[in-house]
Amino acid sequence: MMIIDMHGHADEFNTFGWFDPPERAVNLMDRAGIDVTCITTYGEAPGYAAALDHLLEYTTRFPDRLLGFIRINPAGGEAALCAMEEAARHPAIRGVKLHPISNLLKPYHPFCLAVMRKAAELELPVFIHCGDKVAAQPWQIGLGAQACPEATVICHMGGFFHGAESIRMAQTCPNVYLDTSSVPYPAVIRQAVETLGAERIVFATDNPCGDPVSDLQKVMDLGLNPTDLEQILWRNAAKILKLTEIRGRAI
Repeated sequence: MMIIDMHGHADEFNTFGWFDPPERAVNLMDRAGIDVTCITTYGEAPGYAAALDHLLEYTTRFPDRLLGFIRINPAGGEAALCAMEEAARHPAIRGVKLHPISNLLKPYHPFCLAVMRKAAELELPVFIHCGDKVAAQPWQIGLGAQACPEATVICHMGGFFHGAESIRMAQTCPNVYLDTSSVPYPAVIRQAVETLGAERIVFATDNPCGDPVSDLQKVMDLGLNPTDLEQILWRNAAKILKLTEIRGRAI
């Protein structure tokens, strides 16, 4: 069975001393048997000039294993939207990342809505960090998703301890997908499948911040039927990312 991880990181971000080269992400993928991971940097375009360059370097180094999500600071205004347009010209860039904790903008802020609308125009999904701090709570993301129904939005399944709240939010926002990373209680994943349907859940690990082996095991231990398991592990992601093949295999 193929596996796509919708949430990972790779960057050599000297400002904060965060050093996670792509080899680290790929080594962890290999341990878990993950085929493809969507990675983002720690720094944000347009202020972090290396954001796109690093993604292109890493995805070129591992073309069949890594895809890029350009991380954007919406406060950049028009420059942020231009950075998205530039990123979208490269086939390896398949999405946009918003991190409200680092840019201090709630997901329903006008600058964030402009980014989400631009992403929809570019046919790129938007991943939004969710759940552990003010500005990134599930319903704050929900307000942004409701204001931009044309955008495809992905977020943690509650991010740590907000699972039930995220599921309730996603019930009101049909354009929101929940990812399985940072969920301490596997039963929350089952609840999401039962409430929203497997077609609204995507597998993710937050590699290397999370452990791909244990995050995969959480999903495998749920005893889901094979169809739902395939939906979560790769089919939903492949549809969102518009993939036609995975590691040379047609899908």
